[in-house]
Amino acid sequence: MVKVRDLKDQINQRGNRSLLYCDVCETECSANKGDYWSAPEDHVFICCGEDMRLVEKITSYIDV
Repeated sequence: MVKVRDLKDQINQRGNRSLLYCDVCETECSANKGDYWSAPEDHVFICCGEDMRLVEKITSYIDV
């Protein structure tokens, strides 16, 4: 289970960033700690009744 306290400040971070992901509906949400400044540190991220995952989305550029 991912809590607000598990998130990091991602402002000015280069490269891939972490995001919150729901395996059920494939929703992607910000995982920037600053976006949840008013939420308690022990808040758990839940979507579709399931815990969200803290993931990194990796994008590749491939010539076609």
